[in-house]
Amino acid sequence: MRVPRWLKPVLDLLLLIDFMFEGISGIALYLAPGGRIVREAGWTFLGLSKDAWEALHIYFGFAMIALIAMHLAVNFGPMVCMIRNLTMKRRENSINWRALAELTAITGLFISGAAVYVLFG
Repeated sequence: MRVPRWLKPVLDLLLLIDFMFEGISGIALYLAPGGRIVREAGWTFLGLSKDAWEALHIYFGFAMIALIAMHLAVNFGPMVCMIRNLTMKRRENSINWRALAELTAITGLFISGAAVYVLFG
């Protein structure tokens, strides 16, 4: 896919900004007291209530999902090329089975860890 030259840096910058807002809102929600104490005490963090922080966290999370999808779509060709270079022996023009097994094992670990977290969370 041919993309304009300015798109990749802008996409990376937007992902960085989104990640920072997600982190700040996550910290705010972690520090927020639970239950009705929030409403009774009028708790705020950086001038925003807990409900506002929850809304920001959700909206920036959806924005991050969209930005990551765009990032993967724009950089799909280079990712395929990088994986091909990692798994091929250049001089022999054959498959590097050890590197392919390592990548498969790492991918399997991530997927199985996510599955265990979802099932037994």
